[in-house]
Amino acid sequence: MQKIIYASFAMSLLLVGCNSEAEKPTKEVKPSAETPVDIAPEIPTALPDREPTMDVVLSVEGEDSTITMDLVEGSNAVYSLYIDPAYYTFENGEKEDKLSPIVAIPTDYPEVNMTFLYVEDQTPESVKEDMKQEYSMPLEEKTISTPVNALSLHGTAGKEPDSEVVTIFMMEVDGGTLLIKENYFLEAQEGHGARFEQMLETLEVRK
Repeated sequence: MQKIIYASFAMSLLLVGCNSEAEKPTKEVKPSAETPVDIAPEIPTALPDREPTMDVVLSVEGEDSTITMDLVEGSNAVYSLYIDPAYYTFENGEKEDKLSPIVAIPTDYPEVNMTFLYVEDQTPESVKEDMKQEYSMPLEEKTISTPVNALSLHGTAGKEPDSEVVTIFMMEVDGGTLLIKENYFLEAQEGHGARFEQMLETLEVRK
């Protein structure tokens, strides 16, 4: 009888030991940290890369000639274009950039130049209204694609050879407006006026 009791007791201990092993909690496995997702940095707006010089066929007063133009870049890298260094100089200014003839214009004639100004946080439409207030001459308004895609204003102060001529281009660029003004006189329309237009055809703006 005692042997049976001892055997039963031993069997109970054995079963308890087995259950203890089976009921041991498994080691907690922590979930692996999520793999961070790489966020591509925002690509800053910039001017396209361009060659420092470019050969261009220039048509002025009915004659074609191939010239080597130099690349110039506007203030704050808003725009770039090629200019004819044989006839013009280009200067970056604190207020505006200016393209001017190398040969001085007689003082009794209207000024000849092409200016560039970036107007922040204004649309071409709002800049247009400011330009209409600035000039007393009638200005013809157009939306054009040549020499640039822009809203334009054009006016002539008279019909005399020395009458002032102005052509204004307003281009939407990077949340603002690039304001370009061509200034010359009527007699220079086939010379400086034509050269300004052909140089503007090479204009690139910040993307």
